[in-house]
Amino acid sequence: MSSPRKGSPKKGSPKKSATPAKSPTKKASSPTKRAASPKKSESPSKKKMKLVGYNNFVRHNPKLDKFAMHKFHHVEFYCQDATNVSKRFGWGAGLKCVAKSDQSTGNHSYASYVMQSGELKFVISAPYSRANHKKENVPPHPGFDIDFAHEFCCKHGLAVRAMAISVDDAKVAHEISVKNGAESVCPPKTLKDKKTNTTLVISEVKFYGEVVLRYVSGDYKGRYFPGYEDVEGPDVGIGIERLDHAVGNVPKLIDVVQYICDFTGWHEFAEFTTEDVGTVDSGLNSMVLANNAELILLPINEPTFGTKRKSQIQTFLEQNEGPGLQHMALKT
Repeated sequence: MSSPRKGSPKKGSPKKSATPAKSPTKKASSPTKRAASPKKSESPSKKKMKLVGYNNFVRHNPKLDKFAMHKFHHVEFYCQDATNVSKRFGWGAGLKCVAKSDQSTGNHSYASYVMQSGELKFVISAPYSRANHKKENVPPHPGFDIDFAHEFCCKHGLAVRAMAISVDDAKVAHEISVKNGAESVCPPKTLKDKKTNTTLVISEVKFYGEVVLRYVSGDYKGRYFPGYEDVEGPDVGIGIERLDHAVGNVPKLIDVVQYICDFTGWHEFAEFTTEDVGTVDSGLNSMVLANNAELILLPINEPTFGTKRKSQIQTFLEQNEGPGLQHMALKT
């Protein structure tokens, strides 16, 4: 799909329908183009989100975030072998290992390695054996569920579990989100660093599928979470600065976008329908969500039907066994 940072869409007339060619290949179905984004005084959560297409979309930032939020903080992947996956990410994408939490640091629930380049942080985590799990051991993330982590890996393979954003107050963000319809996954947890006597607060709500939106706040200035030890890995950087946007795939776009905008207050940054980016073989519809500062950009796709070949989005949903984060764009 086109980059969500493509030049600001301009309002224009809908394309004229061409005379259908005599061919057994059907064109992907797409919603009828209708009125665009809500007016400035109207909250997105009070008006049903609608697809209008790239040519009819008018970008407008009403600045209606329901709580103070800033930018991406980190992305956490679940996998079954954190050591190998982190090394592959490190050498393949030029990410430096800067922190770790595993049995060598006293964590007997999971192994986790923080890979960084610029502001980008990928956290690669893998659960340890359930049979030998020490229940009395409290890992750095007190909300970690070892049984769920194993089932997540069996179902999705290597996949994103958490999309984390920095906020002013993770507790307040969680409370407001749940009040506005979000499903709580992890209530606010306060993590204290004994060395600096500073704290980090985290909380989580359901985003889509089994991906959570994680809120992070506090005065802790460490490399990741309290309880992780600093690592001085080799510098293999190739110039990646930060995460630009992260794209999720879902079965029903409008339902998910409405759910997310209701509890965050995010606005629509851009959109593309199958008429804009589809082909005769496959298609998709996409809406890009953003916060007030537009530093948190999260496109969401849905499959379209009626084409010669199955939509690539539908293929992902089947092989991932449900909604999930499909790909990310990294800024250099």
